[in-house]
Amino acid sequence: MPRVVVPPLDELSDLRQPLTTGERRVLEWFLHILPTSWEIYIQPHLNGLRPDFVLLHPKCGIAVYEVKDWSLGGMDYFIKSGASPRLMARKDGKTFALGRSDPVAAVDQYKRELYSLYIPSLPAKHGLGAIVAGVIFTNAITEEASTLLDPLREAKGHNKHPRLYPVVGSDLVGDCSAYALRTLLSSASQYDGRMDERVAAELRHWLVEPSFSREQRVPLAKVMSKRQIAMCKNVDRKHMRRIKGPAGSGKSLVLAGRAVELANDGKRVLIVTFNITLINYLLDLAVRYAQSGRVRNQITALNFHHWCKRIAFLAGKDDEYDALWQGHTEADPRVGQVLSYDLPHAAQQWASSLDSKDRWDAVLVDEGQDFRIEWWAALRAALPVDGSGEALLVADAQQNIYGVASWTESEMRGAGFRGPWMTLDNSYRMSPALCRLASAFIDRFQADVDPLRPVSPQGEFEFRTVLRWHQVDSGTPVAVACDQALLEILARSNDDPVAVADLVCIVDREDTGLDVVRTLRDKGVRVLHTFGHGDDQREREQDGRRKKLAFYKGDARVKVTTIHSFKGWESRALVVAISSASDARALALAYVAITRLKRDERGCYLTVVCAEPMLQQYGATWPRII
Repeated sequence: MPRVVVPPLDELSDLRQPLTTGERRVLEWFLHILPTSWEIYIQPHLNGLRPDFVLLHPKCGIAVYEVKDWSLGGMDYFIKSGASPRLMARKDGKTFALGRSDPVAAVDQYKRELYSLYIPSLPAKHGLGAIVAGVIFTNAITEEASTLLDPLREAKGHNKHPRLYPVVGSDLVGDCSAYALRTLLSSASQYDGRMDERVAAELRHWLVEPSFSREQRVPLAKVMSKRQIAMCKNVDRKHMRRIKGPAGSGKSLVLAGRAVELANDGKRVLIVTFNITLINYLLDLAVRYAQSGRVRNQITALNFHHWCKRIAFLAGKDDEYDALWQGHTEADPRVGQVLSYDLPHAAQQWASSLDSKDRWDAVLVDEGQDFRIEWWAALRAALPVDGSGEALLVADAQQNIYGVASWTESEMRGAGFRGPWMTLDNSYRMSPALCRLASAFIDRFQADVDPLRPVSPQGEFEFRTVLRWHQVDSGTPVAVACDQALLEILARSNDDPVAVADLVCIVDREDTGLDVVRTLRDKGVRVLHTFGHGDDQREREQDGRRKKLAFYKGDARVKVTTIHSFKGWESRALVVAISSASDARALALAYVAITRLKRDERGCYLTVVCAEPMLQQYGATWPRII
């Protein structure tokens, strides 16, 4: 049986944080010295800790290592004594602390979190003994490294159990003798009664590589259809395009790809969204299409209201921008008027006054069904005055969750569009089973909105999709059911583990989301969420905006957010909370939520936790009902 190495060896050159020379030497050593039954995990997320290596054997034990390429002659390393010794360094007459780089503190933290949080099946008594936590120096011999670290090890109690806390130097790295193996891994040649497959399965969910990391190494063009690629390249050379398609048809992929194509031609590109959270996702898609992180610096990406503020600054109209808000409170109903009409009309005037150097050669709008016609007019005003600019709007009317009135055809012609919409007809993201369920939802609740339905490509085979509908009564806390559903996904995927970092819970109420966050944190699980904190509404909204800007698919934590903020995103392991769906906007929100599932060759999982009685009959059509 081949050895498990995550990420695969042939993909290491594409890691976003490349291995150092020393880490590569250590990996090669592991591959030679360890029996093939030992699994090797390279830079695993581990709930955000990111150790250099974790080794796992279902019967022998667990080992976590921190690798240092330090040359002890390159700087003067020393320990500052005291109640808590500190690792220090001195160079060019400057002395500084190496607290975050302290390898002893790091492996101690890794081991204790592994034991207390991630492998609850490990016996409470003597369970720590199943975990080896070591430090490897690749440019210093074992004796020198041990001498330096001894005060730190003594303070942590590591010296009392040297076999469980080894220090390995360059004289042993590459040595494949029995002595080197015993030094590296005291339990490598013997079975440990504390270990079993259940313990290993629990830990793998924290070690396997999240989907995002794997996907980023695969060029986006390799998974796009010919029609999508043609739209990215704008083969018809049209200046004004509008594209619509059902959920999962690749609208955002096309937009990101087109942005890269334009940026590669030296064009100034502007991507505009309604949701702040969508910005990072689209830029990540652009990086994947370009296969270069530099493209993020070539594209401006803003949500519409931040773009208006940027335009005011560029036009020197900050005072006019501030005047729009003067005298308004957060609860003032006039705020909606300002956001929807006054601000975009002012932004159109400001954009029309811009110098050519401050304009964009192309404006690309995602989730166009959320945009008002006045917003589009303001954005077009920022294109070159000679008419040479390009504009692209992508939309799906079924995902209109803000109740924005659809533009009439006469408005469309006035907005620069001619001829019919370009369409993306197939849903590539969702499984055939979920496409059928999503289409059934539209037929039952949104039949008159748009004729497009998510349909799988012709000849598409079903792939592993675990779909569950959990209808809860009024006495069952939705947050508790969501927490149980997240844990069930992990339990059901033990044969091909879902990474904890791939787990996403999306909710239709912030209070439900906060309850889910608290429940997870009580279990020691780190959570990335978008819910604001503060003493008043304004402070909470500002904090929420900051968190939305930091909401990032590649983050190692479990994600919890609202359906509004997750619109346009996707995940292979998803729990959806629907508290109510009593009107058209709420039904659109529910549709958006259930279509966020992304196909994955290793399997994908969607559980809907629903407290809305009106959806119960529809939920009964799902393949697995709780």
